[in-house]
Amino acid sequence: MIDKVKALAAQNRAAKTAEDKAEVRRQMDALKESDPKAFAVAVGYMAKTTEQKVKELTMAEKFGEITNMVSMAYIAKAYFGKSRSWLAHKMNGNIVNGKASQFTPDELVTLRGALQDMAQKFGSLSLAI
Repeated sequence: MIDKVKALAAQNRAAKTAEDKAEVRRQMDALKESDPKAFAVAVGYMAKTTEQKVKELTMAEKFGEITNMVSMAYIAKAYFGKSRSWLAHKMNGNIVNGKASQFTPDELVTLRGALQDMAQKFGSLSLAI
């Protein structure tokens, strides 16, 4: 059921016309009527995974142009002792070992500290110039 709902959701996103969207809506309604409980579980699952994806994307979006302004490789190595690709996986929520990679609470504390440390260094440099 989840695969069917995912497929219809993808069709809905790709729909260009009101008629196409109405057809997807009709198919969703038919699917819901065929097995209401399974449909509810599938929609709940999709909502939960979508919410998680939004949280993961939000981290990369929060950084925005900062990723172009500072070396992400430096942050990964100096503050986490990891590679740039490790940090990229965390920032982008990439699938690693079958699950979306995300920062742990401790890693978020480290990241906040790294940003504060760099801000202080930039501030000191700006005063020294």
